[in-house]
Amino acid sequence: MELLDIVDKNDNVIGVMDRDIAHKTGQLHRIAAVFVFNEDGDMYVQVHKKSGGLYDHSVGGHVSKGETYAQGATRETEEELGISLPLKEISIFYPHEISDSMHMFGLYTCVVDSGWKFTPNDEVEVLILMNVQTVREMMAKEPTKFTRGFMATMNEYARLNE
Repeated sequence: MELLDIVDKNDNVIGVMDRDIAHKTGQLHRIAAVFVFNEDGDMYVQVHKKSGGLYDHSVGGHVSKGETYAQGATRETEEELGISLPLKEISIFYPHEISDSMHMFGLYTCVVDSGWKFTPNDEVEVLILMNVQTVREMMAKEPTKFTRGFMATMNEYARLNE
């Protein structure tokens, strides 16, 4: 059983619930998302197996009860990609463009050096290195190739970096 903090749209904790029950009942809870970049500014995009192969964050996962977004992002980045680097907070936000979103996002970035190599594992099988502009163009032309969460966080990232 994985316990999550249930939050309101202002990110105030209003309860605690098991992850499966939170999903079944549509309770708003916290997600940590990390965009991992290489030194040239290209992004590692995950092919998300649970969604049937949609493109998703480099790293993403639930923030456990009592964890901060930063702690959850650090834990997930180490678990999924074996990366132990300082993460830069970009934004904590509710994606208003997704009217039925159950997720409040903490968005982070990090840059891996040229010596880092991805090793497929139980959580992440495929990462694709993509140019950010190419990702944005693909999102505009073929939005169904991306998870809704990825689209929301990429839009937030673009909004803050333009």
